[in-house]
Amino acid sequence: MRLDPALYIRLQEENAVAAYLEEFDEIDSLAEAMPVSPFDFLEDVLEQDFRGHWLRFHEAGIIRYELLNICAVCEATLQEFGWPEADDSRLLRYAVITAIDDYLQEGGSDGL
Repeated sequence: MRLDPALYIRLQEENAVAAYLEEFDEIDSLAEAMPVSPFDFLEDVLEQDFRGHWLRFHEAGIIRYELLNICAVCEATLQEFGWPEADDSRLLRYAVITAIDDYLQEGGSDGL
C-alpha cells in the first residue's frame, strides 16, 4: 500500500502517524475474524492436496482461472454440506478433494 506523501507530512506534523498506522492493525484483526471464503477454502485444498497441480497452475499464470472453474465444480458440494458452517468438516474436505480430482482427471488441468 502506498502512502500519499502529503498525508504522511500532515500526519507527522500532527504527531498522528502512530494512530494512523494503528488503524491498519484494526483492519487486520477484522480480516482475521471474517470467515474463510469458498474460494480461499478451495485454494487451500488444491494447494495442500494437489500441490503439483497448484504449482503448475501458479507458474503458468492460470491459478485464478482454474480456481474459478473448481469453484463452479464444487458449488453443489459446498451447498450440500452446508457451507460455511461446515468449513471445518472432514467429510466436506474429502468430498471437495474428490470433486477436484474428478475435475483434474476430466482435463481441467489443460495438459499442464
